[in-house]
Amino acid sequence: MEIVILIILAIMLIAFRVYRLGDYFSPWFLTVGIWFAIILAMQFQGDLLYPLSDQFLTCVSLWIPVLCVSSLLTYYLLPAVKDSDAAVLGEMPLSDKLFTVIYIISMIMTPMYLYQMLKIVMMFDTADMLYNIRILAVYGDQDFGILNYSYILNQVLLVIALWKYPKIPKWQIATIYLAILLSCFAIMEKGGLFFAFFATVFVLFERGYIKVRTIIIWAVVIFLFFFLFNLSREMQSNNNTSNETTILDFIGMYILSPAVAFGMVDVDVSQQFGSHSFQTLYLFLDRFGYDVEVNTKLQEFVFVPISTNVYTIFQPFYQDFGYPGIPFFALVYGILSGWAYRQFRNGSGIGKCIYTYIAQVLILQFYQENIMMSLVAFIQFIFFVAIMTQQKIKFNFFPGRSSA
Repeated sequence: MEIVILIILAIMLIAFRVYRLGDYFSPWFLTVGIWFAIILAMQFQGDLLYPLSDQFLTCVSLWIPVLCVSSLLTYYLLPAVKDSDAAVLGEMPLSDKLFTVIYIISMIMTPMYLYQMLKIVMMFDTADMLYNIRILAVYGDQDFGILNYSYILNQVLLVIALWKYPKIPKWQIATIYLAILLSCFAIMEKGGLFFAFFATVFVLFERGYIKVRTIIIWAVVIFLFFFLFNLSREMQSNNNTSNETTILDFIGMYILSPAVAFGMVDVDVSQQFGSHSFQTLYLFLDRFGYDVEVNTKLQEFVFVPISTNVYTIFQPFYQDFGYPGIPFFALVYGILSGWAYRQFRNGSGIGKCIYTYIAQVLILQFYQENIMMSLVAFIQFIFFVAIMTQQKIKFNFFPGRSSA
């Protein structure tokens, strides 16, 4: 079955290029390309991992056609500009003063957030500092108030700065990268680094600064960086023992293992509707005093035989709704990504930023789900982008009248 799926996916990729259906970062090309690469790599992994399950292959067979068709239809049915290439390269509106204010605030908040995390961690054994930072970020209940927004503010600033370069100078962009690095170090989490890398590659490619060859070189460099980053964290958690992860183990753990691990996911017998897919909603209800079940984003580890706790984008949807949940949420993703891709190709400033976010989510669909289960972050991202990319905020209460 895997070979049949690979052949079909290869034909789809060729068809997208022959008929010029979008570019390499279109929702349909990313989706097909990512799963083609994962299934193809599994044919050469030897005995490093268990084989792909029928459960995974069935979900892939449901997910890909629904997402591709729905995103294609959404994209081509929406109104389009005459010259989308020129629209993409067009000037993006930006409130310079507001960008500067938020930039200054974020540059102050980020080191303060890191300081607060380190201040707590330093109360314990400093030999395990990196490991303790991660434990505090995942299991701690500390609330640093407005400082918690530094993580998402840095992502918003980076995306806008990349689209506005060279009007946003290089030194300012460099400080934003540094702030993202500090934010990731503050919680020992690689997601922000993934975001920075994929957002940079996407924007520079779409603006014509880099080619596919450059992307491949950068991918190798960033892969080695992530490997060393993970190795340093693992050495701390293992008390500097010699049982470190090899590069092959790292590839299996973070790239191939989620697809294998998904075969061990079972449908949740909980009577609560969509407890995994709508985890953010139930978290808010719990805080307001409602008696609901709240599932943590951090999943239990399984052995495939490498240990992992990520289960692809399918995990929450399958756990809540079984196989019917896969095509339903593929439709949701398809409509959302198709709409955002159209806005981006039409030159919308907000659309450029939103699709930059969605593109990195689609790239990481082999790893985990990053919109429904991080809905608050997604909404915050859109909110801050919207207020910074609008010169004026207008409210039309009556036809023919407006107020700012």
